[in-house]
Amino acid sequence: MSETTTQGSSVSAFVSTLVVNVVIFSIFVSLFIVLKPKQSRIYQPRHVVDTVPGELQVEEQPSGVFGWVSFLWKQPTSFYVEKCGPDGFFFLRYLRVFIIVFTLTGLLIWPILFPINATGGGGQEGLDILSYSNNTYKWRVFAHVFLSWVLFGFCIYTIYKELVYYVSFRHALQVSPRYDSLLSSRTLLLDNVPESLLSEGELRTVFPAANHVWYARDHKELEDVVKERTKLAGTYESTLVKSIKKAVKDRKKLTKKGAALPEPADQFETYYKEGKLPTHSLKFLIGKKVSTLDYAPKRLSELNDELATAQNDWQDAKMVGSVFIEFPTQLELQRAYQAVPYNKELKLSRRVTGVAPDDIIWENLQVGFVARNSKAILAKTVLSLTLIFWAIPVAVVGAISNINYLTTKLPWLDFINNMPDVLMGIITGLLPTVALAVLMSLLPPFIKKMGKISGILTVQGVEMWCQSWYFAFQVIQVFLVTTLASSASSVVESIIDDPSSAMTLLGENLPKSSNFYIAYALLQGLTISSGVLAQVVGLILYHVLGKALDGTPRKKWNRYNTLGQPGWGTIYPIFQLLLVIVLCYAIVSPLIIIFIVIGLTLIYIAYMYNLTFVMEHSADARGRYYPKALFQTFVGIYLGEFVLIALFVMPENWACVVLEAVMVAVTVAAHLYMRWKFEPLFDAVPLSAIHIAQGDSGFHYPMKDQGLSEISQTGKEFFTETPVTGPVETEKISKSNKDIKQDIESPARTGTGSGSLSSILSPEKNESIQPDTQSHVGFLNRDDEDQSGKVNAKTLQRFFKPRVYSSFEALRKIIPVRWNKRVRYDPQTVEFGYTSPLVRDAPPQIWIPRDSFGLSRTAVSTAREHGVTVSDQNAEIQDDGTLLYTGLPPDYEEAVKE
Repeated sequence: MSETTTQGSSVSAFVSTLVVNVVIFSIFVSLFIVLKPKQSRIYQPRHVVDTVPGELQVEEQPSGVFGWVSFLWKQPTSFYVEKCGPDGFFFLRYLRVFIIVFTLTGLLIWPILFPINATGGGGQEGLDILSYSNNTYKWRVFAHVFLSWVLFGFCIYTIYKELVYYVSFRHALQVSPRYDSLLSSRTLLLDNVPESLLSEGELRTVFPAANHVWYARDHKELEDVVKERTKLAGTYESTLVKSIKKAVKDRKKLTKKGAALPEPADQFETYYKEGKLPTHSLKFLIGKKVSTLDYAPKRLSELNDELATAQNDWQDAKMVGSVFIEFPTQLELQRAYQAVPYNKELKLSRRVTGVAPDDIIWENLQVGFVARNSKAILAKTVLSLTLIFWAIPVAVVGAISNINYLTTKLPWLDFINNMPDVLMGIITGLLPTVALAVLMSLLPPFIKKMGKISGILTVQGVEMWCQSWYFAFQVIQVFLVTTLASSASSVVESIIDDPSSAMTLLGENLPKSSNFYIAYALLQGLTISSGVLAQVVGLILYHVLGKALDGTPRKKWNRYNTLGQPGWGTIYPIFQLLLVIVLCYAIVSPLIIIFIVIGLTLIYIAYMYNLTFVMEHSADARGRYYPKALFQTFVGIYLGEFVLIALFVMPENWACVVLEAVMVAVTVAAHLYMRWKFEPLFDAVPLSAIHIAQGDSGFHYPMKDQGLSEISQTGKEFFTETPVTGPVETEKISKSNKDIKQDIESPARTGTGSGSLSSILSPEKNESIQPDTQSHVGFLNRDDEDQSGKVNAKTLQRFFKPRVYSSFEALRKIIPVRWNKRVRYDPQTVEFGYTSPLVRDAPPQIWIPRDSFGLSRTAVSTAREHGVTVSDQNAEIQDDGTLLYTGLPPDYEEAVKE
């Protein structure tokens, strides 16, 4: 194959991929424009669905095709914090921050490296003329080195700045009246508690301020009964609805024929042949078959009685070594939380706070230390093996992207050379990227399952486990394996002829594999973003699968009222990979920057819309995925540096190798420093921050280290000193922080802070926390704009002085006004707050539609005889077979949203 042909194929692959993705993008955007006014449930459910909590509801979108863009652009930061939740807000911030980083670095890199590479004399053609592989001049490479310093240094400093921002925000969030008053903010979960502390008396000697203690217990038998009851209730409800629908259908047919209608109309037996009433098996395949309509109400009655007895005696169950400890205030909770690492008896215990009861994985509380470690090793081993063997299909996909290079040595592929350029472009450009996306989409459910098996205690923990492992899969499979397979396939002929040239040839051709990632960026930026905006999956689930599968009032109600939730452990790694790609290729193939920036921008716009108008909050991790993503960005920086070192080693350019190695050393030092400085601050809150929020002007937030030394001091002193509150402690903390500069215009010093005592007692009158009307989530940091839209002089100051402009007091101002009210719980909720849901599982209430000839009333009466509740309220089936719900399910309870 001629060089012209191979080079031309890269251009044809790019053009074909671009055209196909632009076409798909146009179709999806057109679908969005046409359907959005007609499909409010799909495109703005948080405005039309009544069960969405008030604080999450959004106003109707402005008129116009893209009126929502200007609407969202004008909203203050507090709007996104409230409507998208802390997790959604920080995901948008993650995208925005790195869009700005790569745009600015691109504007510096392009005018320098494009001419250097284009005139490098390497004889490359097509897109490769702009890459490092076209440069043959040794001394020109210094430009690549020093620009890499700028790129990587800028990213490292941005990570540092954003970690400062996150810690200040997290502390400001935690001390806001809403979060401060949450039961989850006052409750500490410890697992693997030694038997010596498994009594309330002994535990209170360790934590004397404890308000309430819940012990996790072995409820395996209770769990089996609850599962049986839940499954049987679902079967009974489905069977009743199907039987009523069958009766309506049969009567409709007979009415049309003018035939006599079956009597009695209100008995189910009337509509079935003798002995043909609906049945189900008690066990899968081998179980005995029973008549559902006769068996279900009787068995449900027995299970209700059995569970009622067991639930009354739930405290007799064996303790399993995990305990929830509620404290009267977050202040006392933080004292205890910070002290746990310094208690010898609890050195093997995991400590968790800030999670609601619904976010606990209860079965994992029963796993002991040895079993937990064994399970964790097993789960990690399985995922590691999967990580290795997943490389096989991924390598095939990578080879396809350069399959035209293999035809010389594999004659049976020669037919590929006869394909039209457009078809060749689709095969080498679009097909691999789509296949790769499909391959990777199969992994998250499996990874999360392994996370649960490993013994993780919370839903948020499983998501963060998924974020770590899925990111590893993305980097190793989508990036490393695909890059090497793509590069190797393009030089396979030369390597076969001269094996000793393998490393040199791979080094020369490595930059060419960036063409694959340009196509990948186009797929993510154009197709995926527009698909997210057009809600293609939502449309299919609601209108196609909904009609086919939703045969009961409950399923129809759930379909309409249940909103999608973002799975951050899956979403983050997909777009983190784009950052890894651009960090690795920004210097060796600068053209990729523009496509990654465009892709991230379109993704940002799509998610800004969805997180505001479409998606509901998932389990609240209070933004914890963000710092994890920031630290994982170091992976891209390291890989980018090692790629450059490898490219410099092959031509023996030792000066550039040394200079790049210096950057590696700086990166390692910065990485270790940030882990030491920030990781202890993500879940712990310095006590001084809580005191400030309570309006105590004697305390100062330690912005110098954001509470790192104070948290350590609090933990060490907890078990050696009697906790003291009031003037004595005030004096102690004030003295320990006397070297910390007073925050600029700190309202806490004048007693006007947002959490002052008067505001806590009368939150509805508090106006001290106002939305920052100049703080937006736009691409330019609207924190730096005045009301006329002009960027003011504080832009650079904000960037280079994060501990001033991302201070605790500054970020308290972006906390939403609604969150300036405290959450109040009824006593029953608190009493059973962290008991197992099995203990609180209520008897099921069966929901069926009311019919015009009395079958539903018969079902209600029959069930009542057995003490089982069947309701035909708020649902009906019309004589033509139309099934409707007209109100809430009988067992609906408005959830307490944390």
